[in-house]
Amino acid sequence: MIPQLLLEEILLGEKDAKKYYAKYGEQELKSALADLQKSNQEILAAYPAPNFKPNIVSMDQEAAAQKSAKPNIYARINKARPIFFAAAAVLALAVCAPIMTSKIKSLGGSSSIRLKGNGHHQIRLYKQDGADAVLLKNGQKAKENDLVQITYTPGSYNYGVIFSVDGNGNVTRHFPDASWNAEKLQKTGEEVPLSFAYQLDDAPKYECFVFVASKEPFDFSKIEGLDKNKFSVDFLKQGSYLPKDCDGAIFILNK
Repeated sequence: MIPQLLLEEILLGEKDAKKYYAKYGEQELKSALADLQKSNQEILAAYPAPNFKPNIVSMDQEAAAQKSAKPNIYARINKARPIFFAAAAVLALAVCAPIMTSKIKSLGGSSSIRLKGNGHHQIRLYKQDGADAVLLKNGQKAKENDLVQITYTPGSYNYGVIFSVDGNGNVTRHFPDASWNAEKLQKTGEEVPLSFAYQLDDAPKYECFVFVASKEPFDFSKIEGLDKNKFSVDFLKQGSYLPKDCDGAIFILNK
């Protein structure tokens, strides 16, 4: 059976179908791709996505409250609701990123870097580009005020935390909203978008997004106690901060 994720990656231009002819058969692969493309078009016709026009919410009061409770984190990225789907279009919320091939302009090479493990979990980022949601490439340039949407694919894992670190060493938790206790991951068979989009600030050098995942619940609050001077792209890739039995996937935006 041809993996669904592989078919999606081929349609997005991330992988070359010809490299998989020997393994799955040329005609079989072409037929599966044609079926998926047809399904994408049918769903898109049934659930057309509205323009990507998020309502940017001022986070000054929330950031101040978070600072008073946790002085070392938060305070730099504005949250935005909704994302690039309508609240009424429930199906689009679950599947918009991987199937809306006519709306998303794939730039290729978008897969996150897995720090260890083989659970095949993944984090991806999309950026607003006019009315489109553009799939970003890992390592791509980003700038202040870019509006980005985070999605994850859980792979074989059940629980997760998503956070980011910027070039100033500031840590921001993106998932879950309320604590560093890992939250149950959705198993939809597709990418799962978070319930907020994020507007980047003027932090220099980079923005690293990390998806920490495990098959069992875990507490990731120790991230708050780390010396911010330790943070760097190399440190985040090394993964020594990951809790026991957890794996990480990292997505880097250069600035």
